[in-house]
Amino acid sequence: MGYVVRMPKLGLEMERGELLEWTIDEGATIEDGEVVAEVESEKSVAEVEARENGTLRRTYLEEGESVPPGTPIGIVAPADADIGDLESEVAAELDATDEPTPDASDSATDDGTGAADDAAVAEHESETGSRAAAADRKISPRARKRAAELGVDLATVEGTGYDGAITEDDVEEAADSDASERREADVDASPRARKRAEELGVDLTTVDGTGYQGSITESDVEETAESADDAGRALVEERPFDGMRRTIASRLGESYREAVHVTVHREADAEGLFAAADAADADLEADVSVQDVLLLAVSAALEEHPAFNATFEDDVHRLWAEHNVGVAVDIEQGLIAPVLRDVGGKSLEAIATERRALVRSATEGEYAMGDLQGGTFTVTNLGVLGVESFDPIINPPQVAILGVDAVEEAPVRGANDEVEWRRRLPLDLSFDHRVVDGADAARFLETLVETLEDPWPLLPDEVSREAGEEAKGADTEMPDRTVTAHNPDGMAGTIEAGSFEWSFDEPEEAGGSETGPTPVDVFLGALASCLSLSVRFQADKRDAPVGAIDVTTDADPGHGSVERVEATVRLETDADDETVERIVDLGERGCHVSQLLREDLPVEISWTRT
Repeated sequence: MGYVVRMPKLGLEMERGELLEWTIDEGATIEDGEVVAEVESEKSVAEVEARENGTLRRTYLEEGESVPPGTPIGIVAPADADIGDLESEVAAELDATDEPTPDASDSATDDGTGAADDAAVAEHESETGSRAAAADRKISPRARKRAAELGVDLATVEGTGYDGAITEDDVEEAADSDASERREADVDASPRARKRAEELGVDLTTVDGTGYQGSITESDVEETAESADDAGRALVEERPFDGMRRTIASRLGESYREAVHVTVHREADAEGLFAAADAADADLEADVSVQDVLLLAVSAALEEHPAFNATFEDDVHRLWAEHNVGVAVDIEQGLIAPVLRDVGGKSLEAIATERRALVRSATEGEYAMGDLQGGTFTVTNLGVLGVESFDPIINPPQVAILGVDAVEEAPVRGANDEVEWRRRLPLDLSFDHRVVDGADAARFLETLVETLEDPWPLLPDEVSREAGEEAKGADTEMPDRTVTAHNPDGMAGTIEAGSFEWSFDEPEEAGGSETGPTPVDVFLGALASCLSLSVRFQADKRDAPVGAIDVTTDADPGHGSVERVEATVRLETDADDETVERIVDLGERGCHVSQLLREDLPVEISWTRT
């Protein structure tokens, strides 16, 4: 009994898997169904369970190393079982992974039997006397050939391949090290200078000598070391570029190299979009946001322009029936795009409910590889972070991606030539110019903008357009960012903004009657309301379970020149501390009122639970 533990294949697009952890030590017993290892592949983490009772007899992969799916990583068998056959099976497979792939240069000098390479290797090893030392070590054929070319003694090379096997890279690294040592040996340096250079890790070839005839002295070495230490930067943290981050970089790099990226930009009047979202949220059972109505509009545009609801692989442009829209989500490991399937066949309520669940599972790390596959189009929203314009990178093998920017207010000419302020939504559409043309992209955006500006036909009948207009504040005169302070006399007055009005006053010691808020109080109110809305926005974006939000602000002194500002955010939530910390931090950064505070003013913002 017994079996070979292999790197599992966690998805169709998986290329390599990384061993995160052996959950038991080699030689320890394990029962059927227990976890023996944890691995990471592409954009997901999975557990490898034991298939039978036994002992972890062998491990062939260190934590942090990665291999293709199906590669042997260990052996599980009873403690007293003979595992010779299993070990031979693993050894044969691992040796095969290092076999070279013949190329034109090989065939030009080789008769197909490898005799030419063997002769060169044999001649080299007879000269260096390394055959006996390397006989029982695993060495790939390419490594042997490269060692012969570079004159490297294989007995001195440390292998980093499977089970300590020597690879071609190991040989080249050893050759570079030998060359560096030879260069240092040729340097004119005193014995004390050489010893000091070894202690400080200084490469003697980089030191300028000030001794006799340019020789390097001990002080020259120390000066070079001090200069390196004073380079004007201090390392805070090293983050290995591996796992999910490496996979994301590889896929995006591949996309940018292969696809011919072109980005076109367009703005839509967003007033109708916001009114529709407000009305749908009020009339439907689900919590509907602008993002949900936007996805419905994207689906409508894809219906009219099916060439964008597509993939491009192996020189074939495939158009798909379902609108499987990837929704980009920012998680700690990077940006992923879980797929909301068949958007065109779903109701607005279903879109809103499923999108929130999809985002929640992504941010909480509970998604699976299947959640990230099968997309036909992607939407990424950096507007929530204040980005005004960007060029999204296509998610391969899709042919297009829509970027959503920050909503902005702009003056437009009204019906009677009056100027009015309206919200505008900038959009960025990146597409693969090999597959679709610029005119096609322009027509797609034209359809999308028309739909966003009048999304009401997409909404179910129970959503009232009149209610949406009322929610938008049709009967209320908004301030339009114009505020007037009226001071008839003394140290008090009133503030008018649209149809709103409130008073302000100063303390008696400053000449006021102390019957209303001071200008500092008024500003603190603006800061508190801005922070509360900004934190709410960040919580809703991440589907964090947050109830009431109370923000208390204080300043010292209460009037005149403020020297200190404090704000405490109280949240009704059972979200974990890390999530709350993040939404409060992003809420502070997204609060435009807080940006008005002068840079030298101490501002303390904290949070607590209610």
